[in-house]
Amino acid sequence: MEKMETYNCYVEQEDSYYKKLETLEQCQHAIFDHIFRYGEQFDNLTAEQVLLAVHQLEDKIRLELLHLKLAKAFLAFKLK
Repeated sequence: MEKMETYNCYVEQEDSYYKKLETLEQCQHAIFDHIFRYGEQFDNLTAEQVLLAVHQLEDKIRLELLHLKLAKAFLAFKLK
């Protein structure tokens, strides 16, 4: 039963990663929308740096998600 508990934990972690990715995507949309509306108030370079930081965080989470999905797939194979 321990393997099944681990699998369930993987499912919960995967859901958490997807929620984080959705949050980052919404943040990017909000930034773009705000620039579209009030672009004259922004420094281009700073806005780009902020978006790049968000993008780097997204890449990090996607890599963690990839490793998790790989572990989950191997565990699912062992459970069948």
